[in-house]
Amino acid sequence: MTTTLPEVGPAGMLAGLAAAGYTIEQRGEFAVFDYMIEVGSRAGETVRIGLALVQDWPLSPPPGPHVRPRLGHPEGAVHSSPLGDEWEYWSRPAANWSVDRTVRGYLRHLRTLFSQLESPA
Repeated sequence: MTTTLPEVGPAGMLAGLAAAGYTIEQRGEFAVFDYMIEVGSRAGETVRIGLALVQDWPLSPPPGPHVRPRLGHPEGAVHSSPLGDEWEYWSRPAANWSVDRTVRGYLRHLRTLFSQLESPA
């Protein structure tokens, strides 16, 4: 008997994150997981990422990451997050989503966002 992973909706998004090696905590309508920053001035640091579970995944990406701890972002558009006071929401749509509508494509988007951070004070 062969089991296939769901490919669409929140279940598909969660399955894709798990297949990419992340341990997911589902908090309401969010997938929350540890993410190690790979590039830039904060490379090697681990943060928590919260992604809104998208109903029409993979047609649409999550609207932007929720990040804990609060790091700010050099390009602005940082807002409060429904995940709590220690979180911030980065209003950053995934660039080139139509080219790669996968978890891998969204992780590339995160890598780009974190590469733009300034060194910690």
